Amino acid sequence: MARNKNHHLVKRGNVWYFRKKVKGKEIKRRLSKSIVEARRIRDEYLKEIMLYGDIELKEEKNESILFGEVAQEWVKVKAKELKSETLRDYRSAMNYYILPKFGNMPIAQIKVLHVRSFIAELQCSAKRINNILVPLRSVFKFAFESEIIETNPMDKIGNLKTKKPEIYPLSMEEVALFLEHVNPRYKNFFIVAFFTGMRFGEMAALKWEDIDFRHRVIKVRRTRIKGVEDRPKTRSSVRDVFMLDPVKEALLDQRKATMGKYEYVFVNQYGRPLLPDSVNECIWKPALRKAGLKERPLYQTRHTFATLMLDAGEVPGWVQKMMGHSSLQMIHERYYSYIKNYRRDEGTSFIENVYKPIMSETAKAKKVYQKCTKR
Repeated sequence: MARNKNHHLVKRGNVWYFRKKVKGKEIKRRLSKSIVEARRIRDEYLKEIMLYGDIELKEEKNESILFGEVAQEWVKVKAKELKSETLRDYRSAMNYYILPKFGNMPIAQIKVLHVRSFIAELQCSAKRINNILVPLRSVFKFAFESEIIETNPMDKIGNLKTKKPEIYPLSMEEVALFLEHVNPRYKNFFIVAFFTGMRFGEMAALKWEDIDFRHRVIKVRRTRIKGVEDRPKTRSSVRDVFMLDPVKEALLDQRKATMGKYEYVFVNQYGRPLLPDSVNECIWKPALRKAGLKERPLYQTRHTFATLMLDAGEVPGWVQKMMGHSSLQMIHERYYSYIKNYRRDEGTSFIENVYKPIMSETAKAKKVYQKCTKR
């Protein structure tokens, strides 16, 4: 009868494991994805058991490797793969939350219960906790793939349920009112923000070389976050944004102010790239107050674009591409109540049915007001 070549070997997923009972104690070891290599290591283990009655402690050296030591190796690898801003966020989560808890623990001894207790102790929102778990998962995955640990406790840890953030977009009437009261230096910036759905970082990094008036396209190729210029948020964020009429007019006007003087399309009074906190506190909020509008986050310019377009009957897929989302899921989940029976896919429905009527009425009202004040 042929001998079983794989005795004491068990395959789980695509990895082979060694299993054998010695003096009533079961010995388990993760071996290799290669059956040939697994058999070789298995044979070494069997020889050691025959000689010593157990596997020598040198084979259990991984049991003493600390989580912090693995994290140091992990960050060296990730530093070449991740965006600088993402890596900065991961480092922050690791240094402030994760390492104080697990840094000096042998990583092989960290179990599911330890992680669950860690999560329960965190005094953060569910969204923030989920973000903290991202680098923690990555370190354990790195350790598992490097064969430092036999099982990954994070495989049994799911994300916490989070509430969908409320959106507070402006109506077209409110957009027109806001643009009447915003600092004139930044009016073109907000016209582009409201009618393209671009992220603040994408607009802060926008250069004149990215503007193609001939084809009515804005090329989103970079972003600025905390003063650092980097590639866009995701692969789908690299995109060409179509210029609606008000966007083209605003950029033609902005060309007079900054083209030839500065590399960037939008700059502050000192000729430097815009910073979100400064624009939020010094431009956005004051304009909302002057216009008598409810205060809301600066990011609502992006939500305003989506709701205006969908409410006007534009194709959700077109809105998705303009905003740089990778799928329609977020569009449908976040803006479902604004989606109507669409008719076009080029922004024309919005221009004809929403933008022109409101802006023309605003212009008429302004002329009447000016005549009355002259009297």
